[in-house]
Amino acid sequence: MKLFKKQPVALLLALLIVVGALFVGVNRSVLTEVRALEGQFINGVYDRLTGSDWRPGIHGQLTQRTTAAMRMLSVGEHSHADSSELTDVGQELTAARGALLDLLAEGAGPRALFQADQALEIAAARYYAVLHPLVVAVEGEDLAALEAAYSTMQSAARVIRDSGYNEAVVAFQRVLGAFPMNMLRPIVLIPMPELFA
Repeated sequence: MKLFKKQPVALLLALLIVVGALFVGVNRSVLTEVRALEGQFINGVYDRLTGSDWRPGIHGQLTQRTTAAMRMLSVGEHSHADSSELTDVGQELTAARGALLDLLAEGAGPRALFQADQALEIAAARYYAVLHPLVVAVEGEDLAALEAAYSTMQSAARVIRDSGYNEAVVAFQRVLGAFPMNMLRPIVLIPMPELFA
């Protein structure tokens, strides 16, 4: 007990308590902001400054893109199941779609989802390039269904580009990169939010 009555020990204990409180306080407040930013990936970006600029989340748009890919595959299976070239690119699109759906179900981060979405984009473009001429030649209602599905896929991609999520992450990273957060962040173990890129 006499040890705690000594002034250097009391100062050291007070310093440790202050540093510990700073660590816990910064960690909790910044982690709350990180979680809110990660929530914007799913729920959409809301601009607090204007109070009205809400844009849809990327997660829902990725789901729309997988649904549109399924519709494209259905058109191909319905109208030209006998085409070997279409079967090959169809397998590629099915695999890309399945990979993205798996990552969405697992709750993967934005970076992994971005890579899977890029693979889906490439596979869908190849599938469309093979299927579109076949459907045009037949002149049925499958053409409208194919073009609607591909249009949905491209529309969702535009919404993703304009979502504002990456801009929000970059703005947050700027805050974490400024003094004093640039010195505190490594100490308090704050994970940086991922870009969808």
